[in-house]
Amino acid sequence: MRAIRPGRGIAAALILLTTLAGCGGGGGSAANAPPPPAGPDTGDLVVTVTDAPGDFVAYIVDVTSIRLERASGDTVETLPLTTRIDFAQLAEVTEFLSVATVPAGVYQRVTLGLDFTDAEILIQDDAGAAVPAQVVDGAGDPLGQIEVELSLAGDSAVRITPATVHAFSLDFDLDASSVVDDAVTPPVVTVEPVLLAMPALEEDREHRLRGRLARVDEGAQTVTLAVRPFRHRHGAFGRFTFAVDDATVYEIDGAVFTGGVGLVALNDLGADAPVVAQGRVAGGDFLAAHVLAGDSVHWAEADVVHGTVLARGADTLTLGGVAVAFADGRYTFSRNITVSVGAGTVVSAPGAVDLDERDVSVGQRVAVSGEFTDDLTLDATSGRVRMLVTRLWGEVVTPDPLVTDLALIDGRRPGVFDFTGTGVVSAEDADPSAYQVDTATLGLLDVAAGDLVQIRGLVNRFGFAPPDFLARTVVDTADGVRAATARVGWPGGTATPFAAVAPDRLDLDPAGARAALTVHGRFRPLPLDALALVAPASGVGAYTVVERGGAATVHREFAAAVTAMTALLDAGARLHRLTAHGGYTVADDELTTVRASFVFEVAGSGAAVE
Repeated sequence: MRAIRPGRGIAAALILLTTLAGCGGGGGSAANAPPPPAGPDTGDLVVTVTDAPGDFVAYIVDVTSIRLERASGDTVETLPLTTRIDFAQLAEVTEFLSVATVPAGVYQRVTLGLDFTDAEILIQDDAGAAVPAQVVDGAGDPLGQIEVELSLAGDSAVRITPATVHAFSLDFDLDASSVVDDAVTPPVVTVEPVLLAMPALEEDREHRLRGRLARVDEGAQTVTLAVRPFRHRHGAFGRFTFAVDDATVYEIDGAVFTGGVGLVALNDLGADAPVVAQGRVAGGDFLAAHVLAGDSVHWAEADVVHGTVLARGADTLTLGGVAVAFADGRYTFSRNITVSVGAGTVVSAPGAVDLDERDVSVGQRVAVSGEFTDDLTLDATSGRVRMLVTRLWGEVVTPDPLVTDLALIDGRRPGVFDFTGTGVVSAEDADPSAYQVDTATLGLLDVAAGDLVQIRGLVNRFGFAPPDFLARTVVDTADGVRAATARVGWPGGTATPFAAVAPDRLDLDPAGARAALTVHGRFRPLPLDALALVAPASGVGAYTVVERGGAATVHREFAAAVTAMTALLDAGARLHRLTAHGGYTVADDELTTVRASFVFEVAGSGAAVE
C-alpha cells in the first residue's frame, strides 16, 4: 500500500494591493455587506487570486469572504460576491478579483472564507488520469464552510493611508494544507488550512484582468475597466486602470493590432465591451502585453471550455481536464469532452496569424467557445478556438537541437495523451520521451543534458511534426524562485527538527521524518537525506508559524520566524510538519526559501493530521 502523501497540491494565493481611492473560475450569487463609501480617509484594495503548479487536475471551491480586521476589532469585507474558482486553472497567472474601498488604518488580521460544500476536487493517478477525491477535515468529516484566520506580525500588517500605495499577498497554501490518501477509493484529501502572507505583489508572474470597458485614455495610454472576474456579469467589483504601450498586442473581434492603432480600435468598441488584459506588474503598475476585446473574449455570450487536447481526429478534439463555463453563468468541471471543429472554426493564438483548425494539435492548451449539443460534446464548427501558451516540464536529453524527456504537459502526465497523427508520417509522431522542441533563436548556452527545464510555447501544427513544439521560452528550473517544494513531516512531532539554527539558515534533521523534495518538472519526489532552508538574499519572504489550536502568525523576515520557532521549541512545543517553497541548489543541498509554513503542536492542542 502506498503511503499517505502530504501536500500533493497547489498553493492558492490571494494578493491584495492597496491604492489611492478611485483607482478560470466562475460566478457566484451570495452578496456580502458592501464596504464603506469612498472618502478622504479611505483607500482602495485591489484583490487578485493566483495559484502555483501542483498535482490537482481541478480544485474548484467557493470563496465566500475576504475580511480584514484592525486592532480595534473593526472589519471590512473586500469581496462583494461569493466567487467560484478553480485554483488549478491559475497555476501560471494571477487574476484580478476586485477593487474595494477600505478605511485607512493598520489591519492586523485577515480572514478567508471558503465553502467546500459543492467543491470539485480531482487529482491525478499514477497513469495521469483525473480522479475525483473526497474532501474531509482533520476529524475525517465532510468539509463544508470554513474560515481561515491569520495574524499579521510586524511588517506583514496591512497599513492603508489615503496617501500611500501598499501591497499585500495572502496565500491559502494547499500544498501545506492538504494530505492526499490515494491508497483508498475514492482518494481522500484531508484539509487543515495554512495561510501565508507577504506585503508585496509578485512581479515575476503573469497577471490577468477581466471586465467591461469603462474608459480609454489614448494620450496617457491607459485603459479603465469595470472589473468582472472570471464569468461574473454583475456585482460591485470596482474599477481598475492599467497601462499599455507601443508593444501591446490587441486582438479585437478577431483582428490583430499593435500599439496605438490597437488602442484606437479598442476605444471604438465603446463602453461595456468585454475586455481581457494580460501582462506583468512592475513598480506596482500593471502593464498589459496582450489585450483581447469584443468577440475575441471567450466569455462573451457563449459556452466556453478550457482544457488540453489529449487526442484528435480529422474534425474532433478530445479535451482533458476541462473547466466548463456555460453561457448562463454556471461553472463546473469535466474530465473529458469532445469538441467538433471545421472550416468555420476561427482559430487564434498569441503572436500568430492565418491559423485554421489543423493548427490545433495534441498537447495544446485551448479555450474553445461554441454550443453544447449534449453533456460531453461541444460544437465549435461556428465557434472559436484560442490556442493558449502551453507549458512543458521535462529533462533535457540533448540541448542542441533541444530534445526533452517530458514529465508534464500542461500539468498532466504524458501517458494520458495519444500522439497518433501528430507526425508527417506515423513514424514521426511525437514521442514524449524524445520530444523535439524548436527553440528558433533562443539562447540555450546554460542548458545541458540532464537539466530540468520548463518550456513555454505552442504545439506544432497537427500532422507537421517534427518539431513537436515551438518554444517561446526555455527556463532551467534551477533558476526558478519557486522551482522546488520541500515537505517534511514527523509523525507524533519532534522537539529537535533542526540540526543547526542560525538567523538566516535552518539545517534540518530528517531523522524519523517522512520527507520529500519535489522539483517542478520531475513528478516523483526526490529523496531527502539532508537539507538546509536558507533565507533569500533580502532576508524577507512569507513564513507562517502555526500553533495547533491557537494562533497562526506570518512573519515577513526569515530571522523573525526562526526566533518565534526557537521560542516555541524551548517552551516544549513539537514541530509536526513544514512545507517550504524556493529555488533548490543540488550541489549545496540548499533550498533558498521564499515561502514556508511550520505547524507546531503545543500541550493540549490535540492530535495532528499526518
